[in-house]
Amino acid sequence: MREGWQRFDTRWRFPGTVHARHVTVVALAGLSLFTATAARAGAWIPAEGHGSVEPMLRISRADRSFPDKSFSTATVPSSKERSDQLRIAGEHGLGHDFAVNYDLRYAFKKSSKTKSGVTTSTDKAGLQDGWIGLNYGFFQSKNLAETAGLEVVFPGTAIDTTSDLSGGQWAVQPIYRFGFKPGFWDLTAKLDAASRLFLDGGAVQFRKHTKVSAPLFLRVNLFGKLFFVRSVRMSGYNSLRDPSELYDLLRVGIGTEFHLTNNIKPVIVYESNIAGMSHHAGDRVTIGVKFSY
Repeated sequence: MREGWQRFDTRWRFPGTVHARHVTVVALAGLSLFTATAARAGAWIPAEGHGSVEPMLRISRADRSFPDKSFSTATVPSSKERSDQLRIAGEHGLGHDFAVNYDLRYAFKKSSKTKSGVTTSTDKAGLQDGWIGLNYGFFQSKNLAETAGLEVVFPGTAIDTTSDLSGGQWAVQPIYRFGFKPGFWDLTAKLDAASRLFLDGGAVQFRKHTKVSAPLFLRVNLFGKLFFVRSVRMSGYNSLRDPSELYDLLRVGIGTEFHLTNNIKPVIVYESNIAGMSHHAGDRVTIGVKFSY
């Protein structure tokens, strides 16, 4: 790594005990380690004129944080943070194994801290960073799919100049997706692996997301998720409007998807941040509906 870049200490420090609520989440999400990652756009490219759109609400709560200097499961008390995020994600097939995907986010965030009996709070709202990308499926079969793409990450401030919840910097994100259906239990495993390169040259994020799903009963699917991000930046880099956009994190989750019809699928997900650096150690619940067309 070239001189001037910070290399974060990624040695894990496990406390003597792990919170009991994490045990089930880790066990289910651990299934996803058999592959590697997927989320926004799928590895299987939709046919021309077909696709999906998924509006959702994310509700996050936290009152503890991970250390600032090392990647760890240990946490310390911090300001209380409440965040409600409105998100729309989707993809659309263009034909010839091409598809576009997009992700738009708007959030409301409240932070409060009590010191010497006095509570101070800060409210923020605004458009967060989103992205749009082009993907090409260079291998597409019933049981195996691979795609490669390029996403452009645009700052929320490009549209909402008053937003306090945007990184404020443009970035590009090469991404690889892999999908696999082994042929038993109707199991589906997906992978996303991406590198987010900030165009001012100050930082890069390595992002991975895994999802493994299988039928639970009737029209209900159960899935486990695992998300990992690692940030590397130049020494003294502080160009992001919202510095919290640069962090290291390991998040696991479980969720269910109900096939109301072939084209309408309500989804609910519970996720927990179990290790990280410079990030709140909280939980979140996502409620959404996926519409296919």
